[in-house]
Amino acid sequence: MNAPLAQAVILVGGRGTRLGALTDSLPKPLADIAGRPFLDWQIEEVARFGFSKITLLAGYKADAIAERYAGRGVRGAVVEVLTEAEARGTAGALTLFADRLDPRFLLMNGDTLFPINLLDLAARAGRTPVTMALRRTAPDGRYGTVDVAEGGAILGFRARSLDSGGPINAGIYVIDHAIVDEIAPGRSVSLEAEIFPHLATEGRMRGALYDAPFIDIGVPADLERAQREIPAMVRRPAVFLDRDGVLIVDDGYPHDPARIRWIAGAVEAVKRLNDAGYYVFVVTNQAGVARGLYPESQIAVAHRWMSGVLAEQGAHVDGFEYCAHHPQAPLAEWRRDCRRRKPAPGMIEDILSRWPIDRERSFLVGDKPSDLAAARAAGVAAHLFAGPDLLAFLAERI
Repeated sequence: MNAPLAQAVILVGGRGTRLGALTDSLPKPLADIAGRPFLDWQIEEVARFGFSKITLLAGYKADAIAERYAGRGVRGAVVEVLTEAEARGTAGALTLFADRLDPRFLLMNGDTLFPINLLDLAARAGRTPVTMALRRTAPDGRYGTVDVAEGGAILGFRARSLDSGGPINAGIYVIDHAIVDEIAPGRSVSLEAEIFPHLATEGRMRGALYDAPFIDIGVPADLERAQREIPAMVRRPAVFLDRDGVLIVDDGYPHDPARIRWIAGAVEAVKRLNDAGYYVFVVTNQAGVARGLYPESQIAVAHRWMSGVLAEQGAHVDGFEYCAHHPQAPLAEWRRDCRRRKPAPGMIEDILSRWPIDRERSFLVGDKPSDLAAARAAGVAAHLFAGPDLLAFLAERI
């Protein structure tokens, strides 16, 4: 299995001529959507999947993009902006910055939003040089369609037609750097028109079908539609999971990855939630720190290990929240009656304040009455998990 992806590359260099006068003064990805630039929405959606680096390949009015995003941190990812002096097409931009690209990376268009589980796409890529996310049905006749075999191999591409029903290229790809090395440098080259048809003919592309909503802000009508639909897309229900006893076996303050054991069905349950469109958060009391059993830094070690295991299976947690305080802690620096320590609702309230969550459709899964009390105090439904299989438990509730 391939290593988890660390880099997401977003193509933001286009002129956006179909939007008319709007892009005379700003690049298309900075078009306003419900009071924020479109690229804000897109970067936040990408960053939540655990990418450490988001690379923007800019061209037209690149200074405006660099001013807003260069060096910015978003949900744990650092954004960098690379600028091409002249337009070289979607493939040409990759060759220009080939030395800044990881051996395997996510690539996406900077004018579309297709909120799928990006780690599922990476997991399904296997060893194929290019894997393309496909929307199963075409929203209208504006888009060309993709011929895809039952096993996922992409056979070719068809021109747009009013009679086409899909699937369509959704503008998200997992790409091996070796493909970039094959592109002739120094000229304008299109991935869609030149590179992808060639790879399909050689049997070196596959597609992954998804049913998520799709927004392309390239024309005025869809830009207007995006004002309503994008905020609705990102407002999702969340599932809050206790850690010890729900995701991993609670054998007494687990903290060493070498000894952590997953609850049956836990990894699969997280992926099921990801695929179903839920935000997923871990909310865990970690009094082992207050008792001097391990340092606070060990919590991050365990969570990074858990995230790595999940990513290998196409799954992720949007955020790990913990409280290491205890009102009777042996260590004075941790002796505190903290608003974040369950049964207090602080961890859940903090998440609700930072993320666009549909509280009414959200719920918590815990194995102790204190977990359930914290959820209810935050206005979130709660379910008591007594084992043995988390996937089977959640399958009845989502």
